[in-house]
Amino acid sequence: MFGKRGIGVASVSLALIASCLGWAAPAAGAHDDHGAHGGHGGHGPVTCQGRESTMYSPGLTLTPQSVGIRAATAYTCSDRPGHTIAATGSANGRSPESTCLGLHAPAGHEVLRYGDGSVSEISYPVGNAERVLGVNTVMLKGVVVAGRDKGAEAERFVEVAPAQGLPLACLTPEGVRRSTGVTQLRIIP
Repeated sequence: MFGKRGIGVASVSLALIASCLGWAAPAAGAHDDHGAHGGHGGHGPVTCQGRESTMYSPGLTLTPQSVGIRAATAYTCSDRPGHTIAATGSANGRSPESTCLGLHAPAGHEVLRYGDGSVSEISYPVGNAERVLGVNTVMLKGVVVAGRDKGAEAERFVEVAPAQGLPLACLTPEGVRRSTGVTQLRIIP
């Protein structure tokens, strides 16, 4: 019914949802010991999980159009076992020919602010998006262009569902303007 790619996306989607259902904020007093000097002390990949709120302008309708995307994400990140740090992400992007049925070739830029004051700026030149079981799944690949982990590869996987009454909102002139979901970000040195 979905083909091999659709089944793969659905499997990854379900795994991401399952992992994020267990997401919790760092315990009180948890902190990062890297300081705000950039870099993360030569540790392994940074893995972040979070919850995202996304805004579309103009709203998604059934008519394909170029759409601006703004997202705010609250992350919990880890760069080694047993070590977490809170972070926030602010992303801006654009998706041409997008509808309620799916985003098309999204691209953008994210500023990731860690709880210790360090910052990573990530560029995502192009992405892939599909709609599986009523959920938009977006996969972005990019690179850290400034700040902490500059030059590292970045992978961002997002699953969002409309925060308004789909499918009725798709039929209005305003369209679907908001969605919420889960995000996983991985920065690979």
